[in-house]
Amino acid sequence: MQQNSIYLKLDYDMNSVPNFVTLPTPEDYKKYYVEKYCKKGLQTFDGIKVKFYEDQFEHAFYESSNKIKRNKDVFSVDRALRIDWIEYVLKNPKAELHLGWDRDKKRYNKDRRVAIISPEDYVVIIRINSNNTAKFITAYYADNSASEIRNMPLWS
Repeated sequence: MQQNSIYLKLDYDMNSVPNFVTLPTPEDYKKYYVEKYCKKGLQTFDGIKVKFYEDQFEHAFYESSNKIKRNKDVFSVDRALRIDWIEYVLKNPKAELHLGWDRDKKRYNKDRRVAIISPEDYVVIIRINSNNTAKFITAYYADNSASEIRNMPLWS
């Protein structure tokens, strides 16, 4: 894999997930996210250049107090602790890759790639663009949905 200088170099073993990142406030996690991901981006194990945007932080690290409204109003420490796992999953050739589900259109979407690792059941979703690029959408611990994700069609 070609390493472009603007992409982060993986600084941990691919055989074990990174340690939890413990920071004092949601604002500190956002700064960490911006520095680690938004300013640098990264490249997946199969060469897709993933861009991260600051406005995706709330989507990725907040949960909804009301699942019907999907309002993302509660900071998720559980998600934030695993912030370094995003890179680990995207760069991990052992990740299982599946098509994403569009819950509004109620169909699989070939432009969304869901990567999940075992046995941790951590998921990272990216939206595939043209020219071998993608946009980070979200990441989370799939404690209740891992088996459902693994039954989704494979991404190719």
